[in-house]
Amino acid sequence: MEKGCLGNAIRSARLKANITQEDLSEKLGISVTHLKHIESEHRLPSVPLLIKVMTALGMSFDDIVFDTKEDSRLLHNTINLLKQCPDRDLNIINDTLHAMRKYE
Repeated sequence: MEKGCLGNAIRSARLKANITQEDLSEKLGISVTHLKHIESEHRLPSVPLLIKVMTALGMSFDDIVFDTKEDSRLLHNTINLLKQCPDRDLNIINDTLHAMRKYE
């Protein structure tokens, strides 16, 4: 996950839900400053706090990890295709991906 993705995802979900930083921080039981630091990624939330944030904003794990819903759909479609492949094909795909990553 690239730097900034977590904070941006939280900020975007909060704005989409039309919730102020003050309201969300109160709901989470943290200071507004702490929330600002999380959104700017000067600090990362603990796992329990991240779960509270996700619950309060109606976020899924995919919302945190992927920049867009399109990324999420693409990954799910790819996984579904991979599940249908025999082991021989999976080994070829795996080797190809490793070779591609070496030359980035």
